[in-house]
Amino acid sequence: MKEPRPRVSVIVPNYMHAPYLEERLQSIAGQSFRDFEVLLLDDASTDQSIDILQAWEAKDARFRFTPNVQNSGSTFAQWNKGAALAQGDYLWIAESDDVADLNLLEKLVGLLDAHPRAVIAYGQSMLINEQSEHLHSFDVHYQYIFGGDRWSKSYVNQGLHEIENFMILHNVVPNASGALLRADRFHAIGGADPTAKLNGDWMFYIRMLEDGDIVYTPEILNYFRLHAVTQRQRANANGKVYRELLAIVDYIRSAHSPETWIIRKAYRNVAAWWTHSLYRQTWRGAGLKENIAVNGALFKRFLVLHPLVLLHIPFEGLVRLAVLILEALRVKEPLRRVLHRFFPRHFMPRAT
Repeated sequence: MKEPRPRVSVIVPNYMHAPYLEERLQSIAGQSFRDFEVLLLDDASTDQSIDILQAWEAKDARFRFTPNVQNSGSTFAQWNKGAALAQGDYLWIAESDDVADLNLLEKLVGLLDAHPRAVIAYGQSMLINEQSEHLHSFDVHYQYIFGGDRWSKSYVNQGLHEIENFMILHNVVPNASGALLRADRFHAIGGADPTAKLNGDWMFYIRMLEDGDIVYTPEILNYFRLHAVTQRQRANANGKVYRELLAIVDYIRSAHSPETWIIRKAYRNVAAWWTHSLYRQTWRGAGLKENIAVNGALFKRFLVLHPLVLLHIPFEGLVRLAVLILEALRVKEPLRRVLHRFFPRHFMPRAT
């Protein structure tokens, strides 16, 4: 007799996350919703990941391990590989360094079941550090980026409205681990772009929402881990990521109908992020010539989109100098927390 298909396929795309795998996999195995399979992937890790993943495959029949012999160099290629192996109606891309509330699947499956037009269901995320200590919920970021109290309560929204009014400004789904996806829509759009370096998830969610709704719960269901050295920090070593961000805004502007004011705001946001990055990029080594060319082209583009960018560059330099002085005096983080308390829209409680 043929085995029944699972409702959910859990895709765990691992690379060099051995220190976090046990906690991550325990949080999957212990889910209150039980009808799932787990697809363990590994992108040619050289730490102890493979031993851990093989042990889980041996002890739990729901877990299947499919490693790569060679590193793919792309998280999003691993997403697509997992989706191709998946049998479930819903996909949960459970990043290998994060942790889940034990009711995550129960809550998100319920949301997608209750809203047949929804292609993405997601919950609130709590940021944690390398020791799994709680930092703050992602609502702090929503307040900083959007203002208002939208993410303090549940909502359902048409995908196109979400794209034109929110996704154009920022990725509203901060972490794939906190979302559940409708598998047939994933396959319909051909999955995520494996060539994207950092913002492939953002563009992927936009494509998903072009034909489907999004549903959200404010319950904290996901624990999003921050590291000392993250993919985001590596990507920000040069200007290439800002070409991705401009491409996202360009795409929404050309393919959809956002209002003019929000298009301008979106471009201003990217310009501000870029000028801030100039003082964190790596201006030496073999990639120097290429990085100068990339940033030169970005400068020309931003000069047309947002001429005040010329003033932002020296301003960001002064801000960076002030930050270095505050760090030397060991008062930067305490001051940041005080400023966040009084001006939450302008200062984050910590650098994330």
